[in-house]
Amino acid sequence: MKPSLYLFISLAVLGVTSCSAVKEIQELIDPPPPPTSTTSPVKQKEQRKLFPIQQNGKYGYINKTGKILIPPRFDRVKDFSEGLAAVKIGERWGYINEKGEIVIKPEFDSVTRFSQGLAAVKKVGQRWGYINKNGEIVIQPQFEETVHFSQGLARITIDGKWGYIDRTGKIVIQPEYRGQIGRGFFVDGLAAVRIGSAYEYGYIDRTGKVVIEAKYDFAGDFINGLARIQIGDRWGYISKTGREVIRPQFEFSQDFSEGLAAIKIADKYGYIDVSGKKVIQPKYDFAGNFSEGLAEVRIDDKYGYINAANEIIIDPEFDNAFAFSDGIAEVWIEDKKGYIDKIGRFVWNVTR
Repeated sequence: MKPSLYLFISLAVLGVTSCSAVKEIQELIDPPPPPTSTTSPVKQKEQRKLFPIQQNGKYGYINKTGKILIPPRFDRVKDFSEGLAAVKIGERWGYINEKGEIVIKPEFDSVTRFSQGLAAVKKVGQRWGYINKNGEIVIQPQFEETVHFSQGLARITIDGKWGYIDRTGKIVIQPEYRGQIGRGFFVDGLAAVRIGSAYEYGYIDRTGKVVIEAKYDFAGDFINGLARIQIGDRWGYISKTGREVIRPQFEFSQDFSEGLAAIKIADKYGYIDVSGKKVIQPKYDFAGNFSEGLAEVRIDDKYGYINAANEIIIDPEFDNAFAFSDGIAEVWIEDKKGYIDKIGRFVWNVTR
């Protein structure tokens, strides 16, 4: 069965069975953006200053203390990146600055975040192109799909195949690869792509040369020299030379972050170090990446947070939880979102 079909079926089944499993599969389909040159190589998101909130059906932003800095007045919003955030007014998307001022008028049907000064946008009836921070189209609409720029290149899709462009829009790697939606970033000089008719993953360098043989059912980004890979139904880790560093043995695995990676054994999650040694025994129903010293874990039906010593720092009481950024983390109770600090106090309560 093709992996993409497998993921689709998995989501359909897991949607009525397990919140943590849905989160696990969703991570494969819609991953966070890759590290940038201004962040730690293990950090998966740009450090955030403003955090989206919803109030009375509208969206705005708070800071890490819970103070509203941009009053809720938008129909939808996305995270800030490089000082700008996409916001939806009516049926169209535009961009605001950190003061809440509209700097690119809402005229797009779909948008992405800014990366390396450019953002992919799409108008109704058009294909994807890129704009700069003045809202000027600098790469004409011509692509079926696009992602963020990373290390000077962006993955684009033409006739169903992946290629790469530079920041001028020039195709520098011809479209001949494939992969899963939302992936294909260059990280640490390599990008994971599906190669050839076997539809298996390998790695290419920035010239398009295959440097790690295509033989994996899934391949992740290189983080501090290690990438997670899947062979059959087992996950392990390889080095940038393609050497198997931690043999495929886990039911699932996450990227390394702060020296640890979550792994799944016998339907439970624990953590390993970069040598493959289990440092936190598998006992959780789900485990996320460490960020700012804490990681979200699921016990039965609730999420809480542990530290690297496997001490529960924030009791499991949330229906969903996400990584800490700038000292606070997004949590959900039922269908309401809030933010907590690193001792579990709400800075933005779910009832607000």
